[in-house]
Parts: sequence; C-alpha cells; structure tokens
Amino acid sequence: MSEAVQVATIVVAVRDQEQALAWFIDKLQFEKREDHVVGDQRWITVASPDDQVSFALPDWFPEQVGTNAAVVLRTQDCRRSYERLKARGVEFVQAPESRSYGVMAIFKDLHGNLYLLQQSPSA
Repeated sequence: MSEAVQVATIVVAVRDQEQALAWFIDKLQFEKREDHVVGDQRWITVASPDDQVSFALPDWFPEQVGTNAAVVLRTQDCRRSYERLKARGVEFVQAPESRSYGVMAIFKDLHGNLYLLQQSPSA
C-alpha cells in the first residue's frame, strides 16, 4: 500500500444540516455515510455511492458558508449529467462548455457553494 496522502473528506460549511443532507441525497443522489454527535456538534458525511471521498456538512462554521473552494466532480458525460441534475432542481451558473481539458459545467448547492462538473477530454 502506498504511503501517499489521500483525500478522505471535503468539508463544506452549511447553514442547516438537515436541509444540506436532503439536498445532497435528493439532488446529487449521494448517500449518507456518517451521522453522529461529537460533543455538542453533529457530524454528517455524504458521498457518491461509487466514491471513497466524502463530504462533511458541518454547521458550526457560519462565516464559511458559501465560500468553499470549488470542488471538481468527475462525470463520464457532462452534458447528460447536466440535464439530469437540472431536472432534479440543481441550479447551474454555467452550462456545459467544451474546453481543452474536457467539458465543464458549474453548479451551486442550496448554500451557494460552487461545484465544477467535469468530463475528461478522453471520455
């Protein structure tokens, strides 16, 4: 096994954990991975069913809500994923565009955090 550092969890600050949990499950079809209380704080993580990396949804960083660095989510077909997510009510700020590095669209969650939806050029 490699000793390289790996990404395990990406923290996305949210205003309301229940609303955020529902959004990730309903809109992106993620699944809940963890949900437990640590002290007086609730720790919730969600992830794509096929992914090892999860998103933590803490509500104890109110000043960071809507300001996370953009996260890149990979897809095999950006345009098809765009249509599917848009039909589920996901708000896109940029429709799919072809670039030298593939096809990319940008959407935001219910708290204003941005996500890049990217298809590699070889797909």
